[in-house]
Amino acid sequence: MYNTDERALLWFNTFNITSKKKNIIVDLFSSPSEMFTNFRDLKEDILQIIDVNTYNQINMLREKSYVDKIINDLSVKNVKAVTFASDEYPKKLKDYLYDPPLVIYYKGDFSLINENQCIAIVGSRKTTRYGQDVTKKFAKELSFYNFCIVSGLARGVDTIAHKECLDNDGRTIAVLGCGIDVVYPSENRELYDEIAEKGLLITEFPLGTSPLSYNFPQRNRIISAISDSVLVTEAGEKSGTMITVNYAIDFSKDLFVVPGNITSEMSIGTNNLIKNRDNVIITTNINDILTRYDMKPRTIVVDAIQLDFIQQCIIDYLADGKKHLHEIMNKANINLTETINLLTGLKSAKLIRQIPGNFYELQPK
Repeated sequence: MYNTDERALLWFNTFNITSKKKNIIVDLFSSPSEMFTNFRDLKEDILQIIDVNTYNQINMLREKSYVDKIINDLSVKNVKAVTFASDEYPKKLKDYLYDPPLVIYYKGDFSLINENQCIAIVGSRKTTRYGQDVTKKFAKELSFYNFCIVSGLARGVDTIAHKECLDNDGRTIAVLGCGIDVVYPSENRELYDEIAEKGLLITEFPLGTSPLSYNFPQRNRIISAISDSVLVTEAGEKSGTMITVNYAIDFSKDLFVVPGNITSEMSIGTNNLIKNRDNVIITTNINDILTRYDMKPRTIVVDAIQLDFIQQCIIDYLADGKKHLHEIMNKANINLTETINLLTGLKSAKLIRQIPGNFYELQPK
């Protein structure tokens, strides 16, 4: 299943060394497999990079049986891995990171990581009602336009972005700051499982790694690297979001920022970005993002009536054929009364028609 170079990287990645130091050590050898075989040959060089205790631990566990156990543990937990030596290793990580992860562990659809329309939605763990509403609005609309939404599965903005994306049949990637077999925060177990089934969970940390505070800056560099742009919906003055933002700026990614309430402490970070960064794109609606992607908003004007976002969702949904009232309600993610009111308006505009059985379809031309 894994070749000798991949096995060597799976082995080496289990040790508690920074990604930067791991890359430096690997580069001392002609290949990862040569590192595994001849690790002791460059002891003096390696001890310039790591301490002697870590060196001894690595050397002691340089055994085929230890590597076999690592691979078996991954299989038992239904986790797959892509290493820097694998053909499937993401080009984005190689292109943007000077310290790319040696291993990416994942559950779900790994092809999502290579999508061209990946946008990170990031923000504070503590959110106001405004931040929640803004995050829901953009996550829903971006999903509608087929963007793949990247975030970190943390409380607050991350959780809202992932949930709203999945609720609207969108694609999402969660980048974890812990082992992929560790659900953090614990209340996101159901969301974690849904992303594993319908989206993609990834991490560079080996199985069992706890969500320690210093893991998250490392996690954030991956969020920025695999995303084509970053959207900040709400962030306080000292939010960890700024780490993701700074990486995005270093990588020359588009940075979209939603202005916040000037009286709210939770908007100080976003508003300071707008004031102090020349390359920030002030974002107040979906069109500000679509313009940067050379995409046109989907609007229909009939008898001087311009459809709002949810009405347009319904029209596009019915383009696939007739749908039942409750299917439309679930797709639009609104209650029954609102759904009926919207459908009535669309019928009046002669865009749709109702057919027996509480089904609706587009009005034939």
